[in-house]
Amino acid sequence: MGKCTEPGVLLESDRFFNTPSAAASKLFYYITRCGHYFCTTEYDFRDDCDVARLPSHRNSTIYYVISGCVQVENAGIVSAVLPGQVALVDCALPHRFHALKKSETLWMHIEGCNTKEFFSSIRSMYSDRLSFVPPSSQNTKNTMLQLINAFRFPGHMSEGEQSQRIHRLLCELIVLPHTQHLEHSDDAISQVVDFITQHLFEDLSVNDVAKSVNLSPSHLSRLFKMRTGFSPHEFIILRRIDAAKELLLTSTLSVKQIAFRVGYHSEANFITSFSSKTGVTPAVFRKNPI
Repeated sequence: MGKCTEPGVLLESDRFFNTPSAAASKLFYYITRCGHYFCTTEYDFRDDCDVARLPSHRNSTIYYVISGCVQVENAGIVSAVLPGQVALVDCALPHRFHALKKSETLWMHIEGCNTKEFFSSIRSMYSDRLSFVPPSSQNTKNTMLQLINAFRFPGHMSEGEQSQRIHRLLCELIVLPHTQHLEHSDDAISQVVDFITQHLFEDLSVNDVAKSVNLSPSHLSRLFKMRTGFSPHEFIILRRIDAAKELLLTSTLSVKQIAFRVGYHSEANFITSFSSKTGVTPAVFRKNPI
């Protein structure tokens, strides 16, 4: 545990450094440093200081404000992070954290696996805004506190469990926030999924699906992507491939017969689609299901 001497950081604050094991650094998500800060308006961390140049700092950072207000800058984007909001910061790029009010914050630098891809996807879902309200702000806060407490009380959480919680935290952030049309959109999306399921192996376009719930194709696509993470077209393709997998493993139908059975008009298109989504051809999958 380290009590830091940064200007504007009060004594009740905690900061922790972490050096992962060789296995964790290769296979897991892991934290390189984290903290629970209580700050005055003197707190103004800039990327031109010595600490910011350390390898353990120059990575992906999750910043959560419990109370107060912190202005965060990253690669030319400036955002005031308010209570209950999260900022995702790439600390390999120019950045700054400045408390505009007396503030309580949680922060952690994470690395491993596809962390940067997670950050990029999450940011794109929020129109590349630097800060946003996560789908469940309380869950985000609790998970970050649990992870920070793992360093406050060493030995209470294994590296594997830390990795799992970091992954869960990132997955929770990637879900788009609720909108004012949530109730209607949930209803519509449930109807769409039912319609697709009932007509999965027929000629099925996004226009057909949109008509079934009296929405424009563009509006349906936005709602569907927001609630499921897939476009309607991708959802149809993936469900057809799931059906094809079942037939490949439980029937003696040829690949061509299965292609037509699940809604494709040619064996070649089916093989191309199946291979692009699974990484293997239907014939290989039948011999070695994955």
